[in-house]
Order: sequence, then C-alpha cells, then structure tokens
Amino acid sequence: MRVKRILALAVCVVLLCMCSGCGISIDLNFGEDSGGSIWGGFFSESSVQQKSYHNTSSYVVTDTTEKYDYSLKNTLDEAQTELYNRLVVLLGDFTTEFELENVSPEDFKKAYYAVLYDHPEFFWITQNYSYTTRTADGYSELHVEPVLYSSDISQIKQASETVDGIAQSIADEAAAQEDTYRTVKYVHDRIVDTTRYDTASMQLISSGNSEGFIPAATAYGCLVQQKAVCSGYSAAFQLIMNKLGIACGRVNGKRATETGAHQWNYLCLDGEYYFMDLTWDDPIRDDGADTRTYEYFLISDDDLSRTHSVDGDLPVPHCNGTRYNYFVYNGLYYDYYDFYAIKEAADMFRDDNAFSVKFPSPEILQTAVDELISEQHIFDIDYINDGIKYSVSASGCILNISY
Repeated sequence: MRVKRILALAVCVVLLCMCSGCGISIDLNFGEDSGGSIWGGFFSESSVQQKSYHNTSSYVVTDTTEKYDYSLKNTLDEAQTELYNRLVVLLGDFTTEFELENVSPEDFKKAYYAVLYDHPEFFWITQNYSYTTRTADGYSELHVEPVLYSSDISQIKQASETVDGIAQSIADEAAAQEDTYRTVKYVHDRIVDTTRYDTASMQLISSGNSEGFIPAATAYGCLVQQKAVCSGYSAAFQLIMNKLGIACGRVNGKRATETGAHQWNYLCLDGEYYFMDLTWDDPIRDDGADTRTYEYFLISDDDLSRTHSVDGDLPVPHCNGTRYNYFVYNGLYYDYYDFYAIKEAADMFRDDNAFSVKFPSPEILQTAVDELISEQHIFDIDYINDGIKYSVSASGCILNISY
C-alpha cells in the first residue's frame, strides 16, 4: 500500500490591527472561495490532494463546556462538536501536538478556532499552526503543530496556573459583592484599573509582523503582565465571567470612525444581553494619565451602534438590556433635560468635583450644554464657582462636567 505524505504549512498571517484596541477577527466562512477574508490564503494547500474524510472517532469524549446560546461551539455540526470536545480535553492536559484520525483540515480549523474563542484559558496556544495529512484507502491522519507560548511545557503550565489563580481570585472577590451589578462592575474596574493599553504590541500587530505569541493579545498579558490590547482585555473579562457562571463571549468589529479591527464582549445578566467594551472604558488622557469611564459599561445595541460596527463573523446576540447600564442603574440617565435632575447628579458626586449624565440622543444633550454651559446655569449650583470643563462622549449622549 502506497501512502502519500502531503504537507501544508500554515502561513502565519493573522490580522490583529486596530487603532486603540485590537481584536483577532476570524472569518468562519469556510466555503471554497474565501475572497478577501482575513483567513483567506491562510493555508497553502496547492499540493494537497483532498479525499473524503470520515469524521468518526474511537474516543469517548465528554462535553466539558457550558453550552451558552451564542458560543462558537453551537455553530458546529456533530462531527466538529466531537472534535471540539476532544480538543478541550487534550488542551486541558497540555497536549501541544495533535494526531487526529479521519479529521479533515477544514473541520479541524473550525473546531480549533471555536475552542480558542470559547476558552480564553487556553491562551498559551495560538491561532497559528502547521499541519500535515496522510491519506490512504479512505483513512487519513492529520498531524497539527500549533505555535505555542513556549517550547517548554513547564513554562506553559506555570503561566496557565498563574493566570488561573489571578482570574479565580478576582472572580471570588467579585462574587462576594452584594448583587449582580456590583459583581460585574468589580471585574470591570479591576481590569481597567490594573491594565495599561499596550501601544507597542498594537504597533507590532498592525505592522503584520506578529507571527509568534503576543502576550498583550491574551488573558495572560492582561492579568499577569497588566498590559494588553483589546483582545487581551476581552479574553480576561470572558475568562473571569466564565468562572462566575455568567454567559460571556467576544465580538469582532470596528470603531465606526476607524478601519482597524477591534474586539469587545457581550454577556447575559438575568436573561438580558449587554455589550461591554473594557478597552474603551480605559482611555489614556492627553496628559498620559490612565482614567476609567463607564461609557461602554453594559450597553445596548442602540448604544453600540453609535460608535461600533459588528463584523458578523461570530454569533452575537441582540443586546437589549438596560437595567444594569451604569447610568440607568445609578439614576444618571435622563429622558429630557431638567436642571434639578442635573443638580441631584452633581450632589451625588460632589466630593469628586466631577459628574457625568446620559441622555437618549445628542440633540437632548445639546440642550443641556446650551442651558448649563452657554447660558451658565451650571453656576446656579452654589458650590460650583469657576474652572468648569466639559466634554461629550463619542456617542454624543454622555455629558461629562468637572470643576
């Protein structure tokens, strides 16, 4: 029996470009013509002779993940789901190469990326890999070698334990908060306050020369090195939400005014879905100081559409939740401008010498600016005398005032 050895190397071209936050954008359309998608041309398969593959397995595998409605696992067919489960078990045992019987490269690719998106704890294994296939008489063997965090398995295990320990500690502290809102806010604040946006990694990713492991794009960079790009922020948040039993995934897209890829989260609280963008809640001021905002804290589709666009390459729920939005929950959301409501907001944050309020539209916010700033009614609040500064959020709906 003659066995043909067929080699196809994965070309390590992962688009991770962004402006202020970067996400890994995956095209999960595995049709014959991938066109201009990010993964188009990822594999060099001109010499591969495709045969029929029988996606059966002699292994008994167990579903080890929560079947959240919008997980990538739920996009897979039966054979791919079985492979997904097997990969979860293998990666949980720190297997760094895969020998898979009767598995096609296409099925592996789809299951593999689904695992990586659903399981941020496997940060140590990258999306780049090479593979070889051997086929003979209807039997095939797929050998896969991913690009790893380290060639030293002991370093991989140590890094994994460190990430898990930090994530579990944050999850435990968050779970001790008095309600759902404060649990999520604790995680948001902890990540934003301890992580600095990694501009150097963003520049490396944007250059297209990022073929190896980039910590900033993972939960490791965010939680251990405390430097991250947007995919690092979103992976760390997803990991901690998973530990809290809160359905959470990642979203690929763009900022509405920019061309670079970006990534953020969705999550489900009490049956309602929200978006969360931790990267953009961690801005750096013009003077270089880190700050924390809540503009993107548990927002809806309508809120998101003012500043973001979703790629549509991943399953994303409609996010119509409003109850836990920062401004709604704290009584800082107003359907119309009312001076006395603004004064109450200022009173709440008097010790901070700053406060923010949200309106349903830029037009209503402009009314507030005209009354408070242009006509100087802000000084009708007796403890505000001078030095007023104000800004308007990117959405045009949040008014920030400091004095």
